[in-house]
Amino acid sequence: MKNRILFLASCAAAMVAGCGPNTAKISQESSNLKPLGVLYGQFTGQHRGQAPANEAEFKTFVKATDPSFLKSFNVTDAESLFISTRDNKPFIVLYGAPSGPAGPGGQPVIAYEAEGHGGKRYVVSFMGAVEEVDAKRFQELVPSAK
Repeated sequence: MKNRILFLASCAAAMVAGCGPNTAKISQESSNLKPLGVLYGQFTGQHRGQAPANEAEFKTFVKATDPSFLKSFNVTDAESLFISTRDNKPFIVLYGAPSGPAGPGGQPVIAYEAEGHGGKRYVVSFMGAVEEVDAKRFQELVPSAK
């Protein structure tokens, strides 16, 4: 019995160790989406519940953000915040009132990767919750996406 417990413990440790780099990569790759979602939520909060109407309005708000906020997410400037580090394409941001099924953090998706990687894309809610989803889940969350 003791050997079995040791075996199971070592298997669990190996699985956790194997997940370490993946977790770090997910955190790194989704880092631009998290602050983007948080800033979208801040915009909405500061504008009586109204989401940004378009990219120009949102970028103006983001550029006026304290640079230390972006630095805390390892984002170098406001423009790079809008680019995915996985597919090097601009994020698709859904402007106007968030709508759609509950996604990350129980809120609708407000932005997502144009292509993603390996058949999966990152999506974010206006609360800053990021989730990596497969094509099927993506279509459920963003049925209007092409």
